[in-house]
Amino acid sequence: MRVYIVRHGAAKTAQEDPSRPLNERGLKEASIIADYLLKRGVKPSTVLHSGKLRARQTAEIIGEKLGVRVEEAEGLNPGDEPWIWAGKLAQMEEDVMLVGHLPHLERLISLLLTDDPDIPVVKLGTGGPAVLEKDELGVWRLLLLVSPKDVEL
Repeated sequence: MRVYIVRHGAAKTAQEDPSRPLNERGLKEASIIADYLLKRGVKPSTVLHSGKLRARQTAEIIGEKLGVRVEEAEGLNPGDEPWIWAGKLAQMEEDVMLVGHLPHLERLISLLLTDDPDIPVVKLGTGGPAVLEKDELGVWRLLLLVSPKDVEL
């Protein structure tokens, strides 16, 4: 089972727009990553997002290109505890994509890989996914960390 953990694309500041939609760079980042994943045959069962506009927009762009349903899910907001999704992922067998925010996503990755959410393991850039895989014993491993600026299509 794989989990694709994606930080939302770059967003407008709260001063520019309090709803914080993706800015032009964020729209491009989401599209680049969606194309990258599509070319590699990635097809999670669903793309789940926090519900915040910038995460929803990122999830919709990726979900549309991958041909996967997109849904809002609880527990993916910036300050949410990573234990929520660590527990859910432990019970899942199908590949899934989570689109959310910092610091939550980095803490979730740390928790999955080290059992401690406060040990920094990765730094997620905007729009870029981390791919983790759970083996038959339930052990998580980091397979890939991608940044939109480093992707060549």
